[in-house]
Amino acid sequence: MRRITLTLALLGALLASTARAETITEVLERSQLSRLDGRVAAPADSERAARVRASFARLIALAPPAHPVELRVMQGGVQAEAMLGRLLVVGEAVGDLPEGERLMLLSHEYGHLVLGHWDRLVGLYRHHIPGEVRPDTTDPVAQALGRDGAELSHRQEFEADAFGFRLAQQLGVGLDEALSLLMRRPAAGDTPTHPATRRRIAQLRMLQAREAGSDPAPLRSATTAAAPAATQP
Repeated sequence: MRRITLTLALLGALLASTARAETITEVLERSQLSRLDGRVAAPADSERAARVRASFARLIALAPPAHPVELRVMQGGVQAEAMLGRLLVVGEAVGDLPEGERLMLLSHEYGHLVLGHWDRLVGLYRHHIPGEVRPDTTDPVAQALGRDGAELSHRQEFEADAFGFRLAQQLGVGLDEALSLLMRRPAAGDTPTHPATRRRIAQLRMLQAREAGSDPAPLRSATTAAAPAATQP
């Protein structure tokens, strides 16, 4: 999931585009909505979009959401993103993935929505910036917010992986398919928004081993894996 990382430069650009004072919640929502600008919906007769919708329907039939969730299939590549706690925005090319990988990708992003990750992320920003968003309120907390935001983002990615894998398993998705999806990404280290691919793979293997009743000694626990690295590549 592409996550919010509000740098000072981005905050400055957002503030410059409005004439009135805003809270951090308003800034975050505007940042998300601005990313939807210019996106074009997939054609109504798109077979790839139809496959995405069918896969998503299988997921929500198995685990209905507690609040309304909207799926938007847009023109674009193999990408999916949970937004604003209620939207799942998916690139049309996700319909080209094998069904197991597609279910894993959608269930991961669905997990972000079901687990309330948006509200928790906004809550963190509001903790650091409780009032109006101005340079004098953002500059002093930028370092702490960046550190805490990365830690929360990593934890939420691990949570969404676990949720998504367990949900997809109920639809017949195996560990190999879940790992194949992760390995489509470049083998990157930790970033401010995502833990390293190898750490996410380790967690899924650990979950599978636990369910099978074995103990994968070489693998770290999910709690250990969720701790962000001290430095970013």
